[in-house]
Amino acid sequence: MKNFTSRTNTMEHISEISENASNVQLVIHVVITIAFIIGALANIAVLWILYKSSKARNSKHILMLRCLASNDIVAQCGMLLMLYLNKYNLLPTQWRCALFVCLRGFGIGSGCVALVMAIERWLALTKPFVYQALVTHSMVRRCICILWCGAIIITYFPLFGFGQYYNSGKCSRYREAILCKDVIYAYIFFIFGTTIILGIVCCNVRILYELWKIRNTQRPLMRRCSKPEVSTKYSTDEEVSFAKFMAALCIVFITCWMPQMISIPLAQFWKDSYLYKVLGKIADPLLVVYFALDPYVYVLQRYTRGNPCKMFFRSSRSSSGSRSISTNGATQTSNMHLQSLTPILREKV
Repeated sequence: MKNFTSRTNTMEHISEISENASNVQLVIHVVITIAFIIGALANIAVLWILYKSSKARNSKHILMLRCLASNDIVAQCGMLLMLYLNKYNLLPTQWRCALFVCLRGFGIGSGCVALVMAIERWLALTKPFVYQALVTHSMVRRCICILWCGAIIITYFPLFGFGQYYNSGKCSRYREAILCKDVIYAYIFFIFGTTIILGIVCCNVRILYELWKIRNTQRPLMRRCSKPEVSTKYSTDEEVSFAKFMAALCIVFITCWMPQMISIPLAQFWKDSYLYKVLGKIADPLLVVYFALDPYVYVLQRYTRGNPCKMFFRSSRSSSGSRSISTNGATQTSNMHLQSLTPILREKV
């Protein structure tokens, strides 16, 4: 009788634990779903804002931001679909694993677009003459296509046998590879992803350093006007806002992407370590956070300094009273400053 009672209590305890686990999984699914929906709606809002302001903005920036938002929307919708395909087993396991590999390409593709944005801004601020001579709309488009195609090719290698993604009837992590060729692929992906992250961080740190020197030493900042020989020497509040934007960008990238990269060598050498277990658990949720924050960090913070609601209903014409935007889009010059340049321009003429 006592044995029967103890078994009954054990069964009730196990059922209670499984019920609690199912409740936790349900909460996790709801939170992830809400995060993906928020991120997708934010990216749609970004595309709308860019559409309404495309004629008044730098065409190169518009191109890069559209690529970034479109890439993130595909990644978010695909990952949300994967979440429910796994939950309800709507596809064979190997197909779901292959789909996850395909979506991983859009994840790293977002970093490629961000790298192009960082290099473009670094050149625009620190090397204006090189920027004016080399950085064109078609050049930016080619760079994005080359980097993005390279990311897709590297990410899809496991589908052709070079890299691990499916093993023993279930999905497997490429970073936990055992075979030599799969381990080599893991390190190739590690080098590629780490290079993107370090490139973004280095460019942004360099920009922050230049802005700090401008603000503290009042070093001349070259601005192009209607005549190439005229330059201005001042720093504005826009530099401070731009520095804050870059700082937020660096923090988001380091926080959300580095755990993915660090976990690769940890999985090979210290798979049973506590650090790997922690990073393995937080790496994927951090990517969910990244895709949700991405549109805000890149666009919403930059284009909604006033009333955000006005951005959705503002006409696409450029505002003539507040500022004039240069044709190459590298800098913006206020009307007040143009008035101060009028005597100089008359002397030149």
